[in-house]
Amino acid sequence: MTFGQDMWHWGPKLVGHETAHSFGLPDLYAFDTGTDGHRFVGGWDVMGLVGGKAPQYFGWESWKLGWTDDSHVHCQASAGSSTVYLTAVEYGNGTKMAVVPTGPTTAYVVESRRSVQADTAACSTGALVYKVDTSVRTGYGPIQVVDAKPGATPASGCRPLDDAPYWAGESLTDSVAGVRIDVLSADGYGETIRVTKS
Repeated sequence: MTFGQDMWHWGPKLVGHETAHSFGLPDLYAFDTGTDGHRFVGGWDVMGLVGGKAPQYFGWESWKLGWTDDSHVHCQASAGSSTVYLTAVEYGNGTKMAVVPTGPTTAYVVESRRSVQADTAACSTGALVYKVDTSVRTGYGPIQVVDAKPGATPASGCRPLDDAPYWAGESLTDSVAGVRIDVLSADGYGETIRVTKS
C-alpha cells in the first residue's frame, strides 16, 4: 500500500484502513461532504472514521474476510426466537455476532463491544446493532449503525453514534422487517440477547 499526506494525520490506523481496501472492504464514511460524513457508523470502525474512538473492524467484516469462522456466528434465518450469548468482538472466543437476514442483500447484525484492545477509548459499550445492505456501494452506507439513544447528547469528545450500543433492558423493534432484538443482560465479556424473526 502507498500513502499520501493522510499518513501524517491518521497515523498507524491508516494502514488498517487502506490495507483493508485491498481485501475488499468498502469505505463506511459518506462520500457526500455536505452533511455529517460519519453519519453511517460514527467512530465504530476503522473503515469509517479512521481516527474514531472504537476502530475495531465490525464482526461482519471479520466474517466476510474469513477471520471469524461460521461456527462463531448465530444466524436467525427462519421465523422464531433464539437466546444468544455474544462475546465481545475484541476477545478471541465465543459467538461473535447474531445475524438476522431481512432480504436477499440485507440483514440486521448484533455484536458486543468492550473498551479493550483497539476499542480502549470507546465512548460506550454494549450490544452494537447495525444494518447491512450488500447492494449499497462504498461511501453510500453499506453498513449503518442503529442508535439506541438517538436523542442523547454524546459525552465530551464523543460524536453522534459513539453512544449507540444497546444496554441490558433495551430493545429494538423493526415491524416492517419483522425483527426484534432484546438485550437481556450484560457482563464484562459480552451480552445475552434474544433475536426474534417473524
